[in-house]
Amino acid sequence: MRVLSVVSHSEEQTVVLANRLANSFGPGDVVVLTGSLGSGKTTFVRALAAARGIDPDRVSSPSFALVHEYGGDPPLYHIDLYRLSDVSELMEIGWDDYLGRDGIVVVEWGEKAGDRLPSRYYLVQFAIVGESARRIDFSLVQT
Repeated sequence: MRVLSVVSHSEEQTVVLANRLANSFGPGDVVVLTGSLGSGKTTFVRALAAARGIDPDRVSSPSFALVHEYGGDPPLYHIDLYRLSDVSELMEIGWDDYLGRDGIVVVEWGEKAGDRLPSRYYLVQFAIVGESARRIDFSLVQT
């Protein structure tokens, strides 16, 4: 079910959007981000973290480490599955443990988790629709 669809015409507009949504997410929430390279996923996470009091300069795409943990109340767990080659690798990063914590779990390339996604999560889909324009669709998925 699509809840919200917006077009961001700049990185700054994506930051403003993430700032406005930051307090919508709470302990135990999972936010799944999908979209091609350069579509704005990490920009969104950086702004979300900043709005929750986390230094945005600490936030980077965890493509090599797969997971970055940031403090905060609640803590923010940033997972990037771009380099995941098989769903079985989720066990190696403690996937189930992160999903069971009282923090906010934000997952880039979350579609790679397949059927390991929780039964309820927020889906944020990024699509490049122009040189600097991105369509960002938000929905709540419940299976």
